[in-house]
Amino acid sequence: MGAPRDIADHNEMRQKVRDVHLRLPRKPVSKRIFPTTPISIQSIPVIYQNDTEFSVRVYDPAAFNPYIRSGLRPALIMYHGGGWTHGLPEMDEELAKFFASELRAVVVNVDYRLAPEHPFPHPMNDCYTALNWTVDNATTYKIDLKRIAIWGFSSGGNLAAAVALKDSMENTTPRVKHVNLVVPVTCHPALYPPIVSSNGASAIRFGTSKEAQLPLATMEKLWETYVASQPSHAYASVLHTVPPEHHPSVHITVAGCDTLRDEGIAYALHLRNHGIDTQLEIIPGVPHEIDLFPRAHASKQYMMNQVRVLNYALNTDF
Repeated sequence: MGAPRDIADHNEMRQKVRDVHLRLPRKPVSKRIFPTTPISIQSIPVIYQNDTEFSVRVYDPAAFNPYIRSGLRPALIMYHGGGWTHGLPEMDEELAKFFASELRAVVVNVDYRLAPEHPFPHPMNDCYTALNWTVDNATTYKIDLKRIAIWGFSSGGNLAAAVALKDSMENTTPRVKHVNLVVPVTCHPALYPPIVSSNGASAIRFGTSKEAQLPLATMEKLWETYVASQPSHAYASVLHTVPPEHHPSVHITVAGCDTLRDEGIAYALHLRNHGIDTQLEIIPGVPHEIDLFPRAHASKQYMMNQVRVLNYALNTDF
């Protein structure tokens, strides 16, 4: 594929996403619970604060399945990765369709605005507004307001964590039932606690080697582009934010050979220490982009567990 010289070069990476990433075979191939259901897809503009606009892609299995058309459905809101500076919801197109079919859910895939043109807090505000939009349009899509989950990959995991924090801080009864974070970014490197910054930690072991898939120096540049002078903001370095006691349940997946592994583990411990129902899954021997090789056994197992976790969270009272 030919890695770019600098992952933090947003223009180069945006072009690479369109030229390379969107052409990769990303369709999940893990065992399915249900027969595959065709999914209708709509791209819908979302406007707030008078003239602020982004879009969402809505994946709805109801149009093709009479069983799904009856009754209320769960909803899953997805935030793509890309270091806050690149990436597209289409990167997760196959995954969104997979989730819609397997969860019998409405999936809302968010095309939030990107830095540096739109630095913090704009991407996070877009993602939070996508939650508002989902709630406001629940009747239209027959969404059960008690069964809304959010999902984020990498920097999208950071955004999902921020949305969950903001929602639980501003509402005594959170609108989000469950949060699923995959290889999430949780803390600016300058604010790493000792568990994340020690010599044996993943940020040093995997982020400073010559073969680093995700160099620590790149993460520092991406953070600078995203937050500039606000690295310690509660909705940026979420690892240092105390969650309300009514924060929703969380499932965190980390990759064993990922620069971000230990900050994901640290966030799971942080949430648990504050009484939040938190599950941690560590996938040994895999790099940050665990979804690039869908036929690998580890990827199949990861995807099966994603469905198990989300099905349990969305269909069980706890």
